[in-house]
Parts: sequence; structure tokens; C-alpha cells
Amino acid sequence: MLDGWFARRAENDLTVKMNTGSGKTLVGLLLLQSSLNEGLRPAVYITPDKYLTSQVIAEARDLGIPVTDSEDDAGFMRGEKILVTNIRKIVNGRSVFGVKEVKIPLESVVIDDAHACLQSIEEQFRIETTPASPLYKDLWALLSEPIRQYNAMDHARLMSGDPTVIFELPFWIWKDRSADIVSLMMKHKDLEELLFKRDLLIDVVDLCQCVISAKRIEIAPRCIPIDVIPALSRAKRKVFMTATLANDGILVSHFKADPAAISKPIKPKGAGDMGDRMIIAPQELNRDIKFDDLKKFCAGVASKRNVVVIVPSKNQASNWKDVASLTLDKDNIHEGVEKLKNGHVGIAVLINKYDGVDLPGTACEMLILDGVPGYSSLISRVNAAALEGTIGSNIDLVQRIEQGMGRGVRSSEDQCVVLLWGANLTKAINYYETAKFFTEITKAQLRVARQLARQIDLKSMSDLLPILEYSFNKDASWVRVSKEAIVHAPDTNYFYMEGYVGDQRASFDGARIRQYKRSVDFMQNAVNNSTEDSVKGYIKQQLAEYMHYVDRTEAQKTLISAVALNNRVVKPIEGIEYKKLGTPEDQVLNAHKFLERFPDGNDLVLWVNALLDDLDWDLHTTKRFEAAIDNVGQILGFSSQRPELETGKGPDNLWGVGAHRYFIIECKSGAVVSETISKADCNQLLGSVSWFNQNYPPANTATPIIIHPKFKFGQEASPAANFRVIDSVKLLELKDALKSFGIALATGNKYRSRDDVASALNDGKLIGPSFEAQFTRSYTR
Repeated sequence: MLDGWFARRAENDLTVKMNTGSGKTLVGLLLLQSSLNEGLRPAVYITPDKYLTSQVIAEARDLGIPVTDSEDDAGFMRGEKILVTNIRKIVNGRSVFGVKEVKIPLESVVIDDAHACLQSIEEQFRIETTPASPLYKDLWALLSEPIRQYNAMDHARLMSGDPTVIFELPFWIWKDRSADIVSLMMKHKDLEELLFKRDLLIDVVDLCQCVISAKRIEIAPRCIPIDVIPALSRAKRKVFMTATLANDGILVSHFKADPAAISKPIKPKGAGDMGDRMIIAPQELNRDIKFDDLKKFCAGVASKRNVVVIVPSKNQASNWKDVASLTLDKDNIHEGVEKLKNGHVGIAVLINKYDGVDLPGTACEMLILDGVPGYSSLISRVNAAALEGTIGSNIDLVQRIEQGMGRGVRSSEDQCVVLLWGANLTKAINYYETAKFFTEITKAQLRVARQLARQIDLKSMSDLLPILEYSFNKDASWVRVSKEAIVHAPDTNYFYMEGYVGDQRASFDGARIRQYKRSVDFMQNAVNNSTEDSVKGYIKQQLAEYMHYVDRTEAQKTLISAVALNNRVVKPIEGIEYKKLGTPEDQVLNAHKFLERFPDGNDLVLWVNALLDDLDWDLHTTKRFEAAIDNVGQILGFSSQRPELETGKGPDNLWGVGAHRYFIIECKSGAVVSETISKADCNQLLGSVSWFNQNYPPANTATPIIIHPKFKFGQEASPAANFRVIDSVKLLELKDALKSFGIALATGNKYRSRDDVASALNDGKLIGPSFEAQFTRSYTR
């Protein structure tokens, strides 16, 4: 490892990929000490946070390497000590290292856990303001009327406080008012949300994305102008230490790293530095295991051992509150980790913390990933939704899962049981489009654990305990088999970067110096070189953003073509022609054709289970719910469409269910605290009915359906007489029917027979004429 670095040390922007616990800190410190010996001083070792800074300092002192945590230490300036500090100390709008000037020079830099550091950098370059803030109020006053003119429905929902709306502001509204927005930022410069961020963003406001919800407004650039901290950007020697599996494109978009340099990572040979993980997905062994069974089992294990659960959101954390001894978020994570390291705690729940946490030895003997990792920022959620299902999106998902699974194994001598819970996680480790991106080590550990676990008939979670005891007790035969699997895992030089990132970075940098034609040329090149339609559409939106400076009419035409490739990008001012949805001539034939995509019955069950997971009442997953309803329509053989997503108008979902018969569906899966169906939700369905009548001839008939936990409308609402409701009871009945449908057709691969598909649809009352009567109900006032 050190020899590999030394031979290439003159190159800037090198990446070092090592498993956590494999001596990564020592390597980073030695790289810096060697650089100091060459005369490249001062030197700094950068960590994601203060807690990890203290760990690195302690390890350095144990090794006899001179370090300091103060930039004022004369030994640091003379190159006699390595400064160890966290990324926020360097990158902020009041950095002691200088903003737009160099106050403290840096020559040699190691950025440890670079992807975790990048998350902190994203936060520093993202302004977030809430309705209580005068900045939010002034921004809304400035942007409200243009939003209303662009999309009256979303404007009304934002005005009503609908928490499920995440609205990406069209770039022309933002850019045309960027001078006014800068004035607002100066007016409110002393507000807490601007104090450490204003100076980082003030010069690139017009190049920012803006996303609005009823709870906050976010503003951030597509690429990070890292050179506003020139001490960091101008360092002669930078080394990024990253996970073995990582999307390295973010080093280009955020750190302005050289794509050529990072494409040749330095990594140790073999995989013997990895600890032992017994990775099991209980629902892979028995799809009928319930969450309460898992929770009860974990509580039993936690009576003697520390069990850590990682969840993607506070909402999901609440499911564990009756058994959790600790619930940890960014504000108390480090105190909680110390408690786990110092003794028995029981169950500790970590909220959306998949990296930057070390849980060695008995601090975590069993780790549970409960659900697919999510995104916390609005902008991240918008961009992730636009790229859903792409190669880059699948790799990002796998990376976050890998990060989470690595929390409990911090050295080659460490061991940990890892349980993956939730249909979407089970799907991720089995479905080819995602499973292929896991590291070879993880694939090997999954194979060994599966071979062992499949020897038992898992009727309940307690049946797993004898298997898990092999790991808990460090059984010699298990350790040997596991280590052999790791050692023999193929040695791959893994590197991934989206092909468009280099051009995206060049376009951003060109626009910063007002070379807009150059920016357009780079983004056009990115479009030309993209092979996935969704990615091409996503990039075309960015091309339109730069084209807006050159030719506004052409920018709108470019955006129209972007929507044709990816209907999740921003819609143009005008020009999206709605394409009417036909109705199925043969529902059974359509369903049979849809089912042909599955290689075997097991893949069908995994897909259905993931679908059912997405049909959940949750404020934070409303778009996944709408996508799931679209998929329900397709698997049942109905015609299915998402008009609002595709054109910005119409209902969330539209199904063609028979000859000239339709379901107009509005999804309110985020209405988890509502006691009644509100006037605003009622008006939205009324508006969708009006939209249908404008777009479809009178010969067509439609049933308006609202999916809402309740079936009672509020007193101010005025529902039409033919409104139907899928409430919490009816949704549960539908999910049960879909589960039975999937199992029946997966058994013996019956889904390959058209007659069996017809029988399963009829048995489940899922045929068009009976669906409405079986799975919807009338409302009350």
C-alpha cells in the first residue's frame, strides 16, 4: 500500500481505498509524515467530525507520530506536527484557513473517510430555511406568484401546508430573480442559517438549485465551488481515503479532483484485512416473518449483547421505541457510541447514520439494517428520484448499504452478525441489477451465511439463534470458513464514476466565469455520451439551465426533449403534450406480458414484497407510494399512467381498467396525522376529475378514488357523490390480495401460464369489474 502511494506521490488527487479497521489511519498519518519529510508542509489530516478527530489523535500519539489539534500550534506551521481536524473547521463561511484567500496555507492533505467528509461539505454549501425564518418568508413572497403561474396545483398545496409536496423550482424562475435573492441573503446575513454559509454561496447563487416544501426551502449548487477555500483547493498533495466501494464521481463534482488521477485508486492486494460478518436476510428464508417477530427476537438477544439498529428516518425509529435503550441522531451519536463501547446498553437505534461510526467488539455484536437507506435533504431526494433505477442510482444504493453493514466490523479480528430487514433490502442483495455491485467480499460473506442458514427450517426468528451463536461465540469452524471466503474473494480494482461528471464540473466552472457557450458545449458532450435515457434526460435539464443564458427559447425546447427521456425532471413552461391512456382490451393478456419479465418465481416474490413495502402510510415516501400504485396497475394488467409526474397536471395515478373505464387516483399516503380527508385533498381530486373531463371524450367514464388512511371527509370538503376511498383497512386488504396473487403465481412458476394468471386475478377479485367493489369503499361526512 505505502509502496504504491510512494511511487505515485507526485500526483495530486490520489485515492486510497481500504477497508475500515485495516490500518487506514496509520497509512494516512504515514503518508503525511513522509510528505513532511520531503518538505511539503504544513500537513493536515481531515476527518468527518470532532469525534473521529479525537480518535485519530489518540492513535497517532500511541504510535509516536507528532500531531496537534490546533492550527495555532507553531509545530504545525513549522512542519513538525500534523494537524488533525474535522472538515467543518476548514470548510465554512468563516474558515480560519481563509475564504477566497489563504490565511493558513496547506501543502499536504489527507481526507479520511472522504465520502463522509463530502456529506459535511454538502451541508455547508446548502442553505436551509424554515417558515419561522424571515428569510423563508421573504423568499416565498418573491417566488410565490411565479410558482402559482407555473403550477397552480402545487402552489395551492404548498400554501395549505401539505407536507408531501417537494417542489423543484424551475430554473428560469430562480435565475431571473437571482439578484433579488442575493439582496435577501445580504439583508438577512446575520441569521443563523446564513452566518457560516453566505460567503460560500454568494457568488454562485444563480447556479443553484432551489427546492421548496411547506417545511423548508433548500438552496445548493450542483457542483461545489471548493476553491472558495483556496488553502484546501490549492494544496499540492491531496489524498482521498475512501471505502472499497464508492462512487468516486463525487470527488470531481465536490472536490474538483482530477478524473484521470482518481480513476486509478491505490488499494491493498487481497481482502484479508476484513473482519467477519455473518450477513442474513431473514425474509429471504421465510417471507412470512413479521416485524414484531424481529423486534421481539432482537430484544431477547439484547438482554446480554449490544444490538444496533440503523433506520433511515425518525418515523422508522419510532417503531423501535418500546424496546430501544438509546435512540441516536446527529446531536447525541457520539455520547451514545461511547456508552456502547464502555459496556452493555441493549438496543441502540441510529437514525440515518450509515457511515462515520465505529462500533468495534462488543459495542455491536448484532447489527440490523431496517429498511433501505434514504436521503435527508430535499435536493438529494429530488435528484435521486430523477435518477432512480439508473446504474449510478443502483451503485449509490449499494454503497450506502455497504457502509451501514460495515459499522460493526472495525478490524480483521472483529466479528458481527448483520441482519437485513425489509423487502427492498432483501431485493437489493438478490436482484441482479443491484446485487452485482456489492463488493466481492460482501458477496462471499453472503454466500457462506446463506449456505449455513439454509440448513434450518426458519419457522420463527428464534430458529436463527443457533446459527448466530457461531458468530457470537467465535466458533472456530465458522471463523475458519468465513476467513477462507474472504481470502479467496476475487481481488478487483473497483472504480466507478458517472461518465457525465467531468463535463458537468467543466460546465459549472465555465458558467462561474460567464463562459456560458462553453458550459453548453460541455453539457451537450455529456448528453451525447450518455447511454441511459433517464440519465440523458437528467443531464439535458442541466443543459437547458446553461442554455437559458444563451437562448431562452432553445432552453425550453431542450427541456421538452429532456422530459421525453425522463419525466421526473422539471417541466417546461409549455409544450408537454399529454398522451391519452388507452384501456386494456385483455387484462389477463396484459398481466401475463408484464409477468414475463421475471426469470423465476423467486424474483417475482421479491418484487411483490418490495412493492408491498412501498405501499405504506409514510410522510417521507409519498413518491415511492405513487410509483408503487403505478406498478400495481401494471402487474394487474391495467393500463397505468402518472399524469402529474409526466406533465405537471392531472392526478397522481390514472388506471384504464376496462372498455372506456378509468380510475382517477389521488394518493395521500403522507396524511398520517389527519383525522379526516381535508378540503385541500378533496379539491385536488375534484381538480383531477375536471382535468379528465377536459382530456377524455364523454364516452369515457371514470371513478375518482382517493387513497387516504381515513374514509371521512372534513366538514369544509365537498366531495362528489361518486368518490370512492381506499382507506387503511382497504389498503391492507389490497396488499393481502397482492401478496397472495404473487405467491400463487410464483409457486411452480405458474405465472408463465396465461390460464393460471387468469385464475389468480379472478380468485383475488383483482379483475376490473370486481376491483372497485372489493378494494374501495364509500365515504362518510
